Amino acid sequence: MARVTRCCGVALALAVALGVSRGAAAADLKSDSFDGGSLDGVWNVQNPNSADWAVEDGKLRITGAHNSNVWAEDTSTRFTQTTSQDFDVESSALVHYLDASIVAGIIAYSGTTQDINGRDGEWVTLKLWGRGGTDNNAVLQYQRRENDDGAFGYVGTQPDYLVDQGDIPIGLRVQRTGDEYQSWFKPGDAGDWVDVGKVTSALQDPLEVGIYAGNADGDGGEITAWFDNFTEASDTGATAVDPKYKTAVTWGALKR
Repeated sequence: MARVTRCCGVALALAVALGVSRGAAAADLKSDSFDGGSLDGVWNVQNPNSADWAVEDGKLRITGAHNSNVWAEDTSTRFTQTTSQDFDVESSALVHYLDASIVAGIIAYSGTTQDINGRDGEWVTLKLWGRGGTDNNAVLQYQRRENDDGAFGYVGTQPDYLVDQGDIPIGLRVQRTGDEYQSWFKPGDAGDWVDVGKVTSALQDPLEVGIYAGNADGDGGEITAWFDNFTEASDTGATAVDPKYKTAVTWGALKR
């Protein structure tokens, strides 16, 4: 398989652990364990200079630069593959951040779709938003471009989930079935999948699907993320690291 030369290096963590197929439609996304010291040729890197990144020690490490975000604009460093099919991807993430507004998550991006404000480029993303300033804690969000309207199934802040800055383990998962996008997460990257939301979004193919991290602030703070692997459920070459047959539950039920 062709390889892409890796970029520079620095440290912190986001890990992606993914599972076995539940009979999802065969996507043309490929799994990657990030072994071998360089990035597989299946990946495209958007905004490569918005982070210091490298494949090292069996992980994809991303140290986000300032002014890199996924909200009003797409300025983070994204590692994506292109598909026009259904998919089911999940990531097991360990995110380290301090004293900054940071983002890290899964994205499905369409460069040919206009958002609700008529701008070219629309997406669906499930992300950890680490808040700096006086908060210094992180929340889970499920959004489209500059919009998280709950009436449409999006989530500005996942109920009952709030974690302090530092090292944050979390599992993330997004599934596409036609124009429906459903998401789940695992608080603490353990236990059953918790429902986040299901949305209908007519994103025009092809889609850029993958993972990203960034530091949204103009200065100060830090984020470094290590992605351990990335797996699409229908990829027959995927390793069943974390079986997907576990029951999805609500976060409220989990708390009770």
